[in-house]
Amino acid sequence: MLGKEFTEEEIVDKVFWSLTPKWDSKITAIEEGRNFNVLTYDQLRGNLLAYEVKYLNNRSEEEKKKKSLALKSSNDQEDEIEEFEDEDEELAFLLKRFNCL
Repeated sequence: MLGKEFTEEEIVDKVFWSLTPKWDSKITAIEEGRNFNVLTYDQLRGNLLAYEVKYLNNRSEEEKKKKSLALKSSNDQEDEIEEFEDEDEELAFLLKRFNCL
């Protein structure tokens, strides 16, 4: 291994094997492409970077938005519960004062 010169094809294969499953659709598209057999490492890197910027970053932003909306709605429910508890306490206080008079 040490001192061995790798061909472009071997480097491309190693990169494919190292990617996580979220890249599977892109790997399949590249493999089915017309120029897959002559694809260089630099071309592959550029292709994967463009895919990451365009699609994977958008997905992570959408997931963050979904998570924040869920947290926001749960906070609204807690606020409503606190309002009802405050109203109940005020009502109980008024009833006690009314009964004492």
